[in-house]
Amino acid sequence: MGSTGPEGGDVGMGLFAERGRSAFPHHRLVTLSLGLLNAALLIAAVVIGIYCAKAQDSSLQVPNSAITPLIAEMTFLRNNSGIVRAKLEAQVALNREHDNQVQLKQQVNQQRTLTDSLQAQIETLYTMKANLQSNKTALEESCGRCQRGWTLLKSSCYYFSSLRVSNSKKNWLDSRADCMSRGGDLLVINNLEEQQLMLDNFPKQSSGGMWWQNGFWIGLTDVVLQGTWVWVNNVTEMETIYWRTGQPDRAGPQSGNCAAFYSYTDTRKAWYNGNCHDHQYNWICEMEPS
Repeated sequence: MGSTGPEGGDVGMGLFAERGRSAFPHHRLVTLSLGLLNAALLIAAVVIGIYCAKAQDSSLQVPNSAITPLIAEMTFLRNNSGIVRAKLEAQVALNREHDNQVQLKQQVNQQRTLTDSLQAQIETLYTMKANLQSNKTALEESCGRCQRGWTLLKSSCYYFSSLRVSNSKKNWLDSRADCMSRGGDLLVINNLEEQQLMLDNFPKQSSGGMWWQNGFWIGLTDVVLQGTWVWVNNVTEMETIYWRTGQPDRAGPQSGNCAAFYSYTDTRKAWYNGNCHDHQYNWICEMEPS
């Protein structure tokens, strides 16, 4: 049991006082330790902040070589975004214009083809018109004056076999017989005017083989007396200006005693001789109009 007397109370107060003295210094030690810890943390934070700032400055001053192009490109795009956009728009417009130009060129080519076709048709129509006009004029002039199939030129009616009978050629004798059966005779050229008339109206036809095979028999021969050329109306021909150069020929493939007519240029020289029996040509008949 504890003592309750004065002594006992003194003893209890003494113990409390001793405990109080030992506890107070421990609390101050804890407080001091926390203060030191806070100071250390603050110093550490300051040091880390300074280090990070230096590291950031160092990374900005000396950029990494791997990201330098990206940074430069980003900077260029930021500073020139308007130019880049304009360039892209211009490229799109250029491509569109190129497509339009290609389409326009195709349309021009199609139009040119159509124009050429129309021009060819127009030329064909003009040719047909000229032929119709010529036939109309010939019909009007020869109406009732020349037989059917004959053409009135100046004051005579003429029959060109190639215009009426295709792929049907005859020798001189059979050609004359055909003309006489139609009421006429082989062509007699009386003067320069009629020579020119035949040159102007000579049938235009595609030529095949040798040139002399495409001629027309006329009513001129030297059968009776070689070298003396006489028309079928018994008129002796004295002119020599109408013979082709080197004609009449007494040698060669087209030599003979009967005369033929062939126009190949604008020269007046159109006569040549051929074999009356062996050579087969077209022929020209002539008769007086009714």
